[in-house]
Amino acid sequence: MNQVAIVCVDDEPSILDSLEIELEKAVGYDYLIEIAEDGEEGLEVCEELLENGDEIALVIADCIMPGMKGDELLKRIHTLSPKTLKILLTGQAELDAVSNAIKHANWYRYIAKPWQSDDFRLTVTEALHSYFQDKKLAEFYAHLEEKIVQRTRELQQKNEALIKLNEEKNEFLGIAPLSAIQGFAEMIICDYDEIPKSEVIDLGNMILTSARQMFALVKNLLDVNAIESGETNISLSKADILPTMRKVVNCYVQRAKAKNITLQFQYEEKPYFAFVDSNTICEVLDNLVSNVVKYSSHGQNVYIRITESECTVRCEIPDEGRGLSEADQQKLFSKFTRLTLGWRSRKFNRLRVIYCG
Repeated sequence: MNQVAIVCVDDEPSILDSLEIELEKAVGYDYLIEIAEDGEEGLEVCEELLENGDEIALVIADCIMPGMKGDELLKRIHTLSPKTLKILLTGQAELDAVSNAIKHANWYRYIAKPWQSDDFRLTVTEALHSYFQDKKLAEFYAHLEEKIVQRTRELQQKNEALIKLNEEKNEFLGIAPLSAIQGFAEMIICDYDEIPKSEVIDLGNMILTSARQMFALVKNLLDVNAIESGETNISLSKADILPTMRKVVNCYVQRAKAKNITLQFQYEEKPYFAFVDSNTICEVLDNLVSNVVKYSSHGQNVYIRITESECTVRCEIPDEGRGLSEADQQKLFSKFTRLTLGWRSRKFNRLRVIYCG
């Protein structure tokens, strides 16, 4: 267990004995008291304590010693442990030594020899109190700085989110249904006296159609947002895919005939069980079949298949219609993006779901 130490350095053994006695009276046995008889030994003691992970709260050093003087020792200890407080012990109180300790060694004060016991103990206890107060203050500022960094990071993230929301808002306000509603309404307002009643009705119908498209778009966006935020959970249950697929195909038979397109649904008369969300699977299949009818060429035969293999149910819907350019493919799942169409080669849209036997 790491300890808090007080280091005493003096070249007179009797002084060291007296220091130990005074310290035990002042602080009891709560601190590790280390002694050294010269500056070099005192420096080694401090280095060993720090290497062991101990904390040096206070160093008391004699000013006049053979070899390394007390002020030089405190200066070098300060390099090792800047927060350690230092007391210079001297009978002569040399002005240069005190000045050196003040400037370079986090000097607390000096004690003159011979000292008064009460004055010595008071000085030591005040020094230790000051040391731990400074430590708590440093920890508080470090914690405060960490909080500031964390708060700054949170504010930056919120600011980036607001910028993104503002960009999406601008994109949303520029999409087709809103632009159409605005344009048609401006035509009626600006040219009402010159537009025939039948055209006004047509423009009103176009506004109504665009408004419905806008309503559907907003509903889809709210649904997506609910799923992404975890407010809506996709509920999987065991279901037969075949009736759903048959219903979807039947819904587009007449629309396909209008383009001389033949929809041929191939399957075996048996259940195709899978774990699915009933609403989502219907919407996915509807979108795939709708795109085939919408973009396939006139007179095209479309073969839709549903098969089962290796614990999966596979729905295959061939698509030979116009597709997305390579550039638009990168923007396929971007919000509020209207994409242009290019040409693509024959392709199958395949939907695989986990089979449940």
